[in-house]
Amino acid sequence: MRTIEPEGWGAVWRRDMAAYDPASVIAAVDEESVSVRCEKITAYFDEHVGDLAGKRTAEIGCGGAIYSLIFARRGARATLLDYSPEALALAERNLGALHLEGELLQADAFNLSPELHGRFDVVMSFGTVEHYRYPRRLAICQAHVDLVKPGGVVIISVPNVFFLPHEILKVLLVARGKWFLGYEGSFSRRELFRVARQLGLQRYRIVGSSWRNDLRRYVEIVRDTRTFGKWFPKSRPGTQPAAARRAREDHWLDNFFGHDIGLLGVKRSREI
Repeated sequence: MRTIEPEGWGAVWRRDMAAYDPASVIAAVDEESVSVRCEKITAYFDEHVGDLAGKRTAEIGCGGAIYSLIFARRGARATLLDYSPEALALAERNLGALHLEGELLQADAFNLSPELHGRFDVVMSFGTVEHYRYPRRLAICQAHVDLVKPGGVVIISVPNVFFLPHEILKVLLVARGKWFLGYEGSFSRRELFRVARQLGLQRYRIVGSSWRNDLRRYVEIVRDTRTFGKWFPKSRPGTQPAAARRAREDHWLDNFFGHDIGLLGVKRSREI
């Protein structure tokens, strides 16, 4: 399966724009900002860069830019970077929905201006680098390090190959010709650790999203299908509040079996 080129991603983002709902964007930002993954990322920031207010952040392959929105809410000076003009149009609309400001930058992560190197306190991506094979896979990871300041933080969040519900669903959608995101090579923790060493990152760790909440979400997806809906009858509203709360709590298995795993690391500096 081929990696989608800019024109193909434009079609993906146009679909999102056609069904745009500002309330859904606000809800998504609110939900993710209190998620297990975001809490772990925030704790890492507190340890290594301090308060985000006034800090410069850049999101590579921003798409809807959920994390740029979260950090801009906390006072960060956000730069939203993508090679797709449609993605930047969506990101701009999302900024407007939350009454936030950010710099929109249309650029190719494989050909970034040297003027951008070392400008940012935090450089991140969420669901971007898995769409590339080696050697470009490592090259786009290196772009994060190029943009961040010495002592700054890099975040590379990707799908986890060991979150099997997603991997199984992806295989089924590809087989039926309904997968529209092109090549997606999910990562293992082992691969992310290897990438961290190749990039020369310091103080790195891997954190995961809530595997229980992710599993719950995928069960809901299956329930909405005609094929499997009869096997998984929908719960009545309000019948499982305790289970829903537990699903959003931190669990030691999250870092191994969550849908998303993220590499957090610090760019080498003379002070380290």
